[in-house]
Parts: sequence; structure tokens; C-alpha cells
Amino acid sequence: MKLPLIFQLIGSKLPRLKPSVTLLVILIAVVSLIWLWISGAEWTIAEYQPFLSLEIRLLITALYIIAFFCWGFYIVIRKLQQYENRQKDRKEKVKDPLKEDISIQIRYLKHWIIKLKEHFNNNRDSVYQLPWYLMIGESQSGKSLFLEESYSTTSLYQPDLNEKDKPLIKPLLGEQAVIFDVNGLLISQPNTDELGKPKLYNRLWFSILNWLLQERSNQPLNGIILTIDLYDFVSSNKGRQDEILSNLHQRVFDIYKTLQCKLPVYIVFTKLDLFYGFEAMYQKLDKHQRDSILGVTFDDEKTWDEEFSMFWLNWGKQMNQAIPDMMLNSVDIQQRSALFSFSRQMHGIHDYLRYIINYLLLNQDKEMLILRGLYLVSSTQKGQMGDIFVKTTASQYHLNVQPYPTWPISQTQSYFSTRLFKDVLLAEPNIAGYNLKSKQHYRRKIKLFSAVATLCSISLIATFHYYYKKNYDAGDLVLAQMKQYIQIPTMAQKDIYGDSELPKLNPLREAMFAYGNYHEYNRYLSNFGFYQGYKIAPSIESMYLKLLQQRYLPDIMHGLTNELQQAPKESEQKLGVLRIMRMIEDESGRDKELVLNYMRNRWSDLFIGQQDKQDKLIQHLDYALIHNQWKKERNSNDKMAIDAFMAFKQPIQQAQIELKKLSVYQRIYQNLRLKSANILPTDLNVKTEIGASFDSVYKVNNEKLLVIPQFLTYESLINYFLKQDERFIDLTALDSWVLGIAKSTKYTHADRENIKHYIIDLYMNDYINTWHKAYDNLIIKDFDSIANAIETLESINSSEQPLKKAIMLIKNNSEALPVSDLNNKKTNKTEFTNEERTLINSIHREFSKAVSVLQDNNQQLSTIQNASQKLGDLHRYLLMIQNSPSPGKAALKAVQLHMNQNSSDPIIEIQQLAKTAPEPLGRWLNELSKQIWDVIITEAIRSLEVEWNEKVVKDFNLNLANRYPFNTASNHDVSLSEFQRFFKNGGVIDSFYQENLKIFVDNNLLKDANDKRLIRADVLAQLKVADKIRRTFFDAQNALNVQYTIKPISMSANKRRSILNLDGQLVDYSHGKSIQTQIIWPNTMREEIESKLTLISNTNQSSRTLIRSGFWGQFRLFDIGKLTNITDSSFDIRYDIDGGSVIYRIQVDSAENPFAGGLFSQFKLSDTLY
Repeated sequence: MKLPLIFQLIGSKLPRLKPSVTLLVILIAVVSLIWLWISGAEWTIAEYQPFLSLEIRLLITALYIIAFFCWGFYIVIRKLQQYENRQKDRKEKVKDPLKEDISIQIRYLKHWIIKLKEHFNNNRDSVYQLPWYLMIGESQSGKSLFLEESYSTTSLYQPDLNEKDKPLIKPLLGEQAVIFDVNGLLISQPNTDELGKPKLYNRLWFSILNWLLQERSNQPLNGIILTIDLYDFVSSNKGRQDEILSNLHQRVFDIYKTLQCKLPVYIVFTKLDLFYGFEAMYQKLDKHQRDSILGVTFDDEKTWDEEFSMFWLNWGKQMNQAIPDMMLNSVDIQQRSALFSFSRQMHGIHDYLRYIINYLLLNQDKEMLILRGLYLVSSTQKGQMGDIFVKTTASQYHLNVQPYPTWPISQTQSYFSTRLFKDVLLAEPNIAGYNLKSKQHYRRKIKLFSAVATLCSISLIATFHYYYKKNYDAGDLVLAQMKQYIQIPTMAQKDIYGDSELPKLNPLREAMFAYGNYHEYNRYLSNFGFYQGYKIAPSIESMYLKLLQQRYLPDIMHGLTNELQQAPKESEQKLGVLRIMRMIEDESGRDKELVLNYMRNRWSDLFIGQQDKQDKLIQHLDYALIHNQWKKERNSNDKMAIDAFMAFKQPIQQAQIELKKLSVYQRIYQNLRLKSANILPTDLNVKTEIGASFDSVYKVNNEKLLVIPQFLTYESLINYFLKQDERFIDLTALDSWVLGIAKSTKYTHADRENIKHYIIDLYMNDYINTWHKAYDNLIIKDFDSIANAIETLESINSSEQPLKKAIMLIKNNSEALPVSDLNNKKTNKTEFTNEERTLINSIHREFSKAVSVLQDNNQQLSTIQNASQKLGDLHRYLLMIQNSPSPGKAALKAVQLHMNQNSSDPIIEIQQLAKTAPEPLGRWLNELSKQIWDVIITEAIRSLEVEWNEKVVKDFNLNLANRYPFNTASNHDVSLSEFQRFFKNGGVIDSFYQENLKIFVDNNLLKDANDKRLIRADVLAQLKVADKIRRTFFDAQNALNVQYTIKPISMSANKRRSILNLDGQLVDYSHGKSIQTQIIWPNTMREEIESKLTLISNTNQSSRTLIRSGFWGQFRLFDIGKLTNITDSSFDIRYDIDGGSVIYRIQVDSAENPFAGGLFSQFKLSDTLY
């Protein structure tokens, strides 16, 4: 299955978990230990529980631990041995001069194998993905060139080594196989290398073979490709020929002895082209013929000689038959002798080839190698050609050797090699044998597996037989018991004890448990799959449960109904019987042990001396209570269950109505609280406890919250609530389900404790919330004036000290247990339980921060004392403001000093203290500071209102309000000097704002603590408009300066010229190109100035002019026109005069537009500030 792309990308980066015997053993050991301690004690085999004893399980665990310690010790020893081996290798490296060369070669091969695995995506069997072939031959035998020209390969790894350190083996990856090209030095193995290292090549050769065996232990190689330079061999003397064959023979023998596997051998004779006449013989071959294979593949290695001779004979015959035709049609006259020469040479080397094969193979063990074929190739044509017969004759008779031509470099082609690898050499990877040791190891594993499988099979068969016999015997028992059950008649009369049903119940129970309790068995794994209880027991159980529900339980319920009706009304006895009846009929709140104990006592009184009958009755009742779901079946409209219960429904309901006295937890607590009202003294009133100064300091939103029930005071907590009977709570909680108040409940000890905890929590929450609500309802009263604030401060610091008294009231009702009580175990045991101490201390902790203000800290004043001192300072501070000649001015000065970050006053000190003081004192101090701060600000603003009217409002109304531009209908203009005096920076309105109002605006002192505005919103809005007028009309030097541009847009055709004069600044337009003109206002300070617009007609009629005089003439002239295309920075104005019209575009450069509508007309000043 192909993995998603993301897993393919990260797959090579993730560590691979290789399965190993060690990991499997560890996993099995851990799982078995977990199973031993979780389920081992209950595991049964042949009715025996071998791991039931704790000592056995501890012993097995100890054995596991010892085994793991031994294994760990073995790992440590092995690591030490590996370390010693590495040390030994280092020492040997110093002694052995060849160690470094071998290490370089091994590192190269390891790097290559890593690249190979990466190439195959780190597949576990990467080394077996392709067959491996070893290509060997003497130096200059042409094997590398043959491989390069005939088969496409790639080198996965190129080491960065010096020339002398380059490896003598080259692994090459091809499409069909991996080919190892072995350097000829490893085949000839001279005694020393260039550096004089003896036996270097022999050691490197065996290092390669051992590496192959290590990497591919099962099948190190798939074949050997043996190359021989045919021309060199034939033309060499006998000694050289024997040396070549001896070297090849020895290497083949080394391969077999090291790898221990039978390998196919392919012999390839290279450089066929060096035989004189090769060119003449094969020059006319087309590509298909050149790519064909020249050689023979042996079908049977035993008859190789016959097949080889047949091939050679056929080849010679084909050449002889082709020569005549080639001499006439295919070759030149000079090449005819070459044809005969090549044919004679090939005929003569037949014996050489036979000799080679005999020498290489027949001297070997027949089980070593498989001779697969012999092939002749010419990978490329280069070098000097020769005739072996002429060369031999010349040598024999000491004649001069006839010179022969040399192959030109440009004329090179592959003959008989292109398809050789693909179709022959690499086409049979599966005929190679496996490593002998690997096969032996495999056989040993098969034998061991067979022995273990046989032993397991015998054990399995024995186990199967045991459990089969066990289930077979259980089936016989079921049959016998069911026959007994059928023979027993059904009792007709009613029974009130249940014992009359035992003759039919007992055999059913025995039959049902013949296979054991099938609820405790796994239907697929128990008894090795032979367990049949799940097939038979459920049907018997169904009959058994029906009999229990329809006969046995109704008999018991009849007896209990009689007891219920005979018990006294509203008695504990009646409630006890009802509990048992409810638990039998409703499984949701069933307490099996309570029912069994009740019925056991009842039956022991009835059946004295009949222990067996009592035990049987209890067994049946116990099973019924576990498995019977009477209520659930009735809810599912099971008619039989409904009919069986119908006789008991009305008696139970009547008893519930009669006995229903108590409610669930909340009702329990409410009853306790209501009951306390009749027992405890009158309730506590916080207002009364604080005293007469209460109304002068506090205000309340709800008077009722100040009344604390006596039940929620410290005295009642200790002397009443904690002395209530706990059993009363427990029984009531249990009976809430019995009486139908609650649908279901559990009745364990922990649940009863939860009920008590719940009631205690209800009391604690009610206690805390009641006191919190009372004190959250206490709010510092609002002050109308500074005098009113002074009166309140005097009340707070009076002898009554209402703040301290209020906190003392909390302290008295949240006391902690004294340390002596906690340390006195006897007192602890007789007076308070852990839960009671927790309740008392929880209430104390809830209010501990609030009352901590009463405690002195490290000989320093307590928080409440510190607050009293600061409130005294605040009182004197307010008196100083009130008694000053101008309280308003003093208040304003106080505000300014208060807002100065470098100054401090009593209000700031109170606010800082309020931040650190806990509730409720911190809140009261904060409210006090806010209220006092509000009256100071109000007093300051009151005083400013007079100055506002005198200096600002009156001046504006007198000099500006009724004049243009503030009143557009007025014929009188505001003088520029008055305008400048009032609106400039530092002018009338700006001075008042900066000196008096800025501190309120900048510090957001615009509303009091009750969100009531201290400065009117319309006043603030008009101050913003005044600021806008100032920014629009005054420059940085505080001078009047408005600049804008005006440009004619169009003029009607009946007018030929328009002249616009703005304070002497002319804009002339005559239907030509319009020019934008920069305008300045005011342009002159002369008294007699005017702005006018003149339109001159095309005819000789007189021109008409619009004139407006005065400093504001420009604005008045613009007021006459019609405004269009209005934007934030520009607008168009149209004038219609004497039947003609002209349109100008006015553009303001500054951010504020002086012509914005309403800038002056909507500017009004209110007479009041607040």
C-alpha cells in the first residue's frame, strides 16, 4: 500500500524500529507482569488459581527483576568487551601497516551501502532489491571498458580521496543489478604495492569478500562475470598464460571458500577486434547484427564441451560459407587475405578456449560453480591488430614480424556486447545458491520451530481435551437438573416467606451454574474456546429470573406488605419495612446488603435450626437483587413485571404519603433554619449594632439586608448548628429516596458524608453571603456640600467610631478556634470534629482580610487607626477650604494642587490607603474620597461660573454675538480687533479655558462619582468650536491670516468678462484660460474696503456689480452666491447677475475651512457651567 506523500517525505528522517527478539522479550515481560498484578489472582486453570497468593506474585516479580538485572549485566559486559575490542583494534592498527588501507576500503563500502539504502527509501531489504554480480579479470583485460560501453550504470558514492587511496573496487548500480567492478590488482595480487606493503592486495581482496558475506549473508552474490583479454592470452607465452589462469582460478576458489555458495560463472573474452581480419569479416554488419550475442549459453554444465564445440563448429562453418561471397562483393582486394587470416585464427584458438575452461573449472569442486556460458565481444576498437599464426611462426624461426595496421580512434563501435548484459549475464539472478552457513542456520531454525510446534500441539491437544471433557460433563449436569425441575409441580397457594419456591429454584440454579457464572467468562477465549455456558446458561437464567420475579420476590413482598400494614402509623418500624420493599422493587436505589441483612434476620427467626434452607433463600435473593431489574422492566411496559408488582403499588404509595415528612438537602437545611427561629433569640440588626451615627455616615439600598438571622451568628454556629444530630441528617437523606422525594441515591458511607458536607456548605455559603450582602449594602452617603462632608468626617472620628464598630461586628462573628483548642486533643475530640473545625475556620478565612484592619502590625498602627488619622487630616483640609475668604477659589486651588503629580493631599492619601485596605474598609474609604473630591470640584466650578459670566459670556454677548459673522442678518460687522481679542491664542475665551477649565477637561473631571455632569456638555462643545475658530483664523504668530485660492470655472455666453475684487485682490476672467489666484484675508487694515463682483455684457449694456463693504466683505459676498460641489477643502460658488452667471471654485489649503457652514452662526455661550 502506498503511503501518503507526507509520510514518504519524512519517512527517511524518522528512526526505524527494527523488530528484535530483545524488544519482543521485554514487551512480553512487561505485559505479563501487568497482567499478573491486575488479573493474575483471578486466573483459574483446572479449578486452581496458581497466582492467588501474594507471595507467589512477589516471587515471580522478583525473578523477573533478577532476570532483567542479569540481562543488564550481560549488556554492560558486552559493551565492555566492545570497548576492549576497539582498544585492541587501535593497537593492532599501529602494529598492522595494512589496517589503514583496509579501513579506508571498508568505510568506502559502508558509505556506498548507506547511499544504496537511501536510494531504496531505507527499505529493510535494500541490499536484496537487486541481484549483485562480481566482475573480475586481469588488469587491461577490458572489463571496465566492456561494462561502460555495454551496460548503463551509476556510481552512488564518489569518495573524496587521493589517487593512491582510491578503492580497488567500484560498486555500480544498474537497472537490473548491482555490479562490482574489481581492479585487476586484486586479481593478480602482486606481493607488494608501490609503497612496498606486502600482501596488501590479498588482504583487500578478502576484506571485500567478507564484506559481501556480512551485508548479504543469505545470498552474497548472484553471479561472477569473468573477463579475459583473448588476444593477449593467445599471443602470450605458456608461462604468462598459466599465470593468468592461475590467478583467475585462485580468485574463483577464494570466492567459493569465503562465500560458501554455488555461483554461475559467465566467461567473456574481450578484444576480439585485435585479431587481424576482424574488420574485414564484420565491417558490413548492421546495428542489429552488431548488437547480437556471439557466444554460447550452456543448457547443461555437464555437456558444456559438446555445446561449446558445436557452437565453434557452426561459427567457423558460417564464416567459411560467407567468405566467398564477401571476397567477391563485400571487401576490397587488400582485405581478402585478412578474411582467411581471421578465419584461420578463430579456428586455431578453439583449443585455447577449451584449455581455459578446463583449467578454471574442471580443477574446481563441481559443487562450487555453475558454468553458464562463453561469449566473445569487442567493446571498442583500438590498438594494433595482429595475426597470431604469423606472430608465432616469426617467433619460432626468428623472423621479423610483419607490421599490421592500427585501429583508427574515430572508427569505434560495440560488437556483440550491447545486449549481452541485459539478455544473458543479468537475466538469471535466481540460479545462484545460498550461503551454506545461512542454509544450515535456516535448517536449524526449522528443526527448532518444528520441535516447539510439536510440543505446543501436544499441550494444546491436551488442553483442548480437558476443557472439552469439562464442558461435556457440565452438559450432563444441566440435563439432569432440568429433568428434576420439570418433574416438580408448581405450588398453587400463596407464600409469604419464599421457601415454598425452593424445590423449583434449586435445580434451576444448579443447572445455570453448571458451567460456572457465564457473566464472568469470555465467550471466545474461556476454556480455549470450548466454553458453552454462553449458549445454554442465558436461557436457563431467563427461566430462573422469571421464576424469581413472578413467584419468589412477590412471595417475599406479600410478607413485607403484611408487616407494613400491621406496623404502627408513622413509626420507625413502618419506615424500616418500606425501605426494604422499595429496595426490592426499585434497583436504582438498592442496597443489597441492607436487604439481605434484614431478610436474614427475618428468616433466622422463622426457620430456626434450618441453616441450609436459610442459605438457599439468601442465595436466591442475592442473585435476584443483583440481576433483577423490576423497575426497568415495568418502565419498559413489561406486562408480566407490571402484573407481579400491581398488588404492592398502592400499599407503598400510601405508606410514602403517610411517612413523607422531610425533603431533600435544601429542605433539610431550610427545616433546620426554620426550627432555629423558634429556639434562638431575636435576629441581629447591623444598623442597631453600629449605633446612632449610622445615618450620618451610611446609606442603604435595602433595609432588610441589614437584619442578620440569629441562626447565622457565631454564637448560634457554635452552640446550635454544630450540635445537631448527624444521624438525623443521614436517615433523612436516605429516606428522601424511600419516600419518593428523590428518584435515586447511593447509600454508602462516603455518600452520607457528602450529604453532611452539602448541608455544611449550604450553611457556610448562607452565612457568608448573608454577611456579605449586609455589608455590601452599607454605602457612604452622598454629600451635598463641603459642610455636609465635614459633618460626616466628624461622625466617623467621633467616640462611636462607626467604621471600626462595623468591622468589629464582623470580627465577633467570624472568630477562629483558639490555638489551645487545636492543640488540646481531648477538647478537640469532645467539642469539634474535623469538618466542624473546617467550617469555623473557613468562615474565619473568608472575613480575615476584612477584620485584619483592626490588628497592629510590627508595632505600627493598625489600618483602621491609620485611616482615622488620615480622615482627621482630611477633616482639617476641608475646614481650611470652607473657612477661606473665597471657598470656591480655595477649592479650585485644591483641585489644581491635587492634579499636580508632584503634590500630595489628604484625598490622595485616603485613595492610596483605600487601594491597600481590604473590603469593606477599602471600599468605604474610596467612596469617601470620591464623594469629598466631587464636592470640592463642584465648589470650584460654582465659583468659576461667576467669572465665566463676567469675563467671557458677557463680553461675547456685548461685542460679538449680535454682529456679523455670528449673526448673518446683522448689518454690523465684528471688528477685527474685537474678534482677535476674543478668539486669539491667549484671548478672552482661551485664557479662561487655560487658567480654569483645562485642568478639568485634561483630567476628565467632567462627571462625579454618581455619573452626574459637573460641566455642561454644550459648554464643552462650544469650547471646541472656539478652538476650531482659533486654529482656522489665526496663524502661528497669533495674527489673523486666512489664505485660499479662487479660480473661475465658467461664465455664461451672454457675458464677455467678469471682474472679482476681493479687498483689492483682482480675479479677471474673459472666457479664456482660467488662472488660479491666491487670496489673503484680511488683505488690508484700511477702514474703507470693499469686495465686489462685476459682470460685463457682450452688448453695450451697462455692467452690473455686487458690492459688499467692510473687513468681512469677502465672507458676505460669498454668502450671496449658491454653493455646489462642496468637499472638505473646496466648493464651487455661482453668481446669477443680470441674466448671466459665473462660477468660481474656491479651494482652501489649510486643514480647517473658514467658510464651513455653522462655524460662527452656531457659536453660542451658555450662562452656566454646570
